Amino acid sequence: MAAYAEIEVIGLRLSEKLTAIIDTGFDGAICLPISIAVTLGLELVGWEFVQYADGRIARELLFRGTVQFQDSIFEVNISLTESNEALIGLEMLRGYKMVLDGDTHQVQFRRKQTR
Repeated sequence: MAAYAEIEVIGLRLSEKLTAIIDTGFDGAICLPISIAVTLGLELVGWEFVQYADGRIARELLFRGTVQFQDSIFEVNISLTESNEALIGLEMLRGYKMVLDGDTHQVQFRRKQTR
């Protein structure tokens, strides 16, 4: 069973609230199913090379969008997937401490204190 968190992704046309899998193996910000990205009207901004868990390297398109996560709003690059699941990567988790309950798979986030 995976750990999930709520996000809202805002594009040029629409916004959508999603429950996304927290993927600590993904170092980007957000990865969305292609069908959702097209509906939202995300802006194409370029591409990057990515390496998958199985070692494959591929060139992936990057889109720009706004994400609301934990009562904060971020402008981030968003990658796309043919999967039906949205992912939250490590880039979105910067500045937060994540606590996972191993029994229930519930996740809580706390902002890290800056000095």
